Amino acid sequence: MRILIAVPTFENIMPDTFKAIYNLDKGEHECEFDFIRGYDCATARNKIAQTALDRKADYVLMVDNDVVLRQDALVNLLEDPQEVCLGYYAHRNTNNLYSGRTCICKVYDEGGGKYFNYPLESEYTSAEMREMRESGWRKIRIHGGGMGCALIKADVFRKIKYPWYDWVNYAGKHRGMLSEDLFFCERCHEYGIPIYVDAAVECGHMLRHVQWCD
Repeated sequence: MRILIAVPTFENIMPDTFKAIYNLDKGEHECEFDFIRGYDCATARNKIAQTALDRKADYVLMVDNDVVLRQDALVNLLEDPQEVCLGYYAHRNTNNLYSGRTCICKVYDEGGGKYFNYPLESEYTSAEMREMRESGWRKIRIHGGGMGCALIKADVFRKIKYPWYDWVNYAGKHRGMLSEDLFFCERCHEYGIPIYVDAAVECGHMLRHVQWCD
């Protein structure tokens, strides 16, 4: 398969992120690397999606410029491949530190709520992800999550009407802002495209050093 590995970045790519992409086990797949620099994240992701279509890629792997992948991340994501499958990583809190307790993916709430500002309890913890991984439960359907590590089938961008990524402010009961990655998740729901997280794809998240969920 042809896979575009691409980084949306306003500035530069962290050295550890670049090294991790370079060292990825790519199997027998034809992989190409690119990055979109100098745009807001929504614009950069839209440009990456269009690049994947223009270059006739089968999949695009989006990696944020501060996310570090394990060597087997791509191989795991491509095992029993889904249309949209995410790796998971630790949250960064408002003090710019990392919270290893929760992962950046949202489960469905009991009411099937549309938006992503659910209570903290609607997120998987790193311990829960480890338990699922150890029990052999790998690809878990979720409501959505961050696109710091996201393998997306190129056909998804053919199914969904442009723009694929955008920032949206919304009012009412769930007043707030929908970031570009969660906007994409909502678009997937509109088009009946399920979203999964791979419990075997734990990623590092950087500030001054690599922080893993554990």
